[in-house]
Amino acid sequence: MGKEDQMEDNQAPAPRNFSVSQDMDGVYVLKGELTIHDLEYLKEFLESSAIRSGKVALSFSELVFADTASLQFLASFKRGMGIAHGLVIEGLSPEMEKILRISGLAAHLL
Repeated sequence: MGKEDQMEDNQAPAPRNFSVSQDMDGVYVLKGELTIHDLEYLKEFLESSAIRSGKVALSFSELVFADTASLQFLASFKRGMGIAHGLVIEGLSPEMEKILRISGLAAHLL
């Protein structure tokens, strides 16, 4: 094993540029950049939130980027929750408004 291989093995994972917090109204605020690398975390978070409250409200007001995989996951999760429970998305940042419009997924998420 060369010196370069050892360095790669000892490197810490890249810091997460995505987080979720809850505001005073119970809305979950997504912050930063949501990518395919965050989907397992987001999936577990949404599933546990849906179990606890039945309805999940998300804000994209502090989300500056979401890749296609993330948006497709959210659309699928929303569809899977059905009308009785529901996933509500509110508060779009200008960046997310543009991403949803360009991707054509606004109709599936909003």
